Amino acid sequence: MPRSEAIVRTPHALHHLTQLGEHFATAVAVKTTANQALVDFTFGTCRLDATDDQLTLHADGLDDICLARIEYLVGEHLERLGARESLTTDWQPVTDSDPAQA
Repeated sequence: MPRSEAIVRTPHALHHLTQLGEHFATAVAVKTTANQALVDFTFGTCRLDATDDQLTLHADGLDDICLARIEYLVGEHLERLGARESLTTDWQPVTDSDPAQA
């Protein structure tokens, strides 16, 4: 299963996490906790983790095309919601050998 990650620096990470969760919940299953949301698309998932100064996005797709779709959907919506901050998402591939995934 291909994976990618994007780290978005913003002092409004929790606000954006909440907005994205509420937006996607109108179409797909979303589970949220205080600082985390899991968006369950039929073709993969995206976990969002908020801290005081950043929002980290973890995408898992069924295949490369599905992963690209998740990156586009989540990135596009976040960039629109964060337009005042000029937020951008720079997705990076994650391999199973990465220590963070162990």
